[in-house]
Amino acid sequence: MTHRTHPPLFQTAAPAWRHVATIAALLACCTAGTVHAAAADLPAPRFIEVTGQAEMQAPPDRALLDFGVVSRADTAQAAVQQNAQQMQVVLAAVRKALGQKAQIGTGTFSLRPQYAHDREGGGPPRLTGYMASNVVRVQTGELARVGELIDIATRAGANQVEQVRFVLSDAAELRRRALREAVADARSQAEAVAAALPVKLGAIESVVEQDGGPVRPFQEGMAMRAEVVPTTPIEPGVVTLQARVRAKWRLEHEGAR
Repeated sequence: MTHRTHPPLFQTAAPAWRHVATIAALLACCTAGTVHAAAADLPAPRFIEVTGQAEMQAPPDRALLDFGVVSRADTAQAAVQQNAQQMQVVLAAVRKALGQKAQIGTGTFSLRPQYAHDREGGGPPRLTGYMASNVVRVQTGELARVGELIDIATRAGANQVEQVRFVLSDAAELRRRALREAVADARSQAEAVAAALPVKLGAIESVVEQDGGPVRPFQEGMAMRAEVVPTTPIEPGVVTLQARVRAKWRLEHEGAR
């Protein structure tokens, strides 16, 4: 008796997740090959740009002293006259102390009305008088005498000392030194980056000076009025200058012909 093998009534298909896994693996291989090919096609960098900075300090050789007289009176004319008389006495004392080397110029002059406000009744402001202010600037190279000049001016009648600044009469050489240091800093940075890559630093392409800020003088903020102790202590400090450059170098790749 012959037995025939009949196909099963039901046949189980391969699990769907196996097909999905196979397709994902194929896609991964294709994608990896594409990424590697794209990376190989990317051009190597040809240039490098860095910013170099430097800061220089130097002792000042000039002092700028701003002081003046504030006067108050019932009328504008009276305030101006009183201010002029008092300022003449102050300037005479300062010129006597400095002699022919005195460099004095008017800084600011102002005349303002003064009002009283009725805070309780809410009425309009009431004119009470006028205030005249005259501020002059004294320049001197005798830095050790700045405190003495403040004392002389206030004893003569100056009742407003705004500020004392110590500066350099010629900052050109300090700026040149700062620029040289800024360029050296830029080159040091570029060499460090090139050393981390398979490249060498080539010829300089461009160097552009950027705004490093103005020369920063040493400044004594002063809010003095009439009360100034004798021999006012003043320290010149240092003047600070910053330089900044943007430099661009060409890169030489190893193995390049």
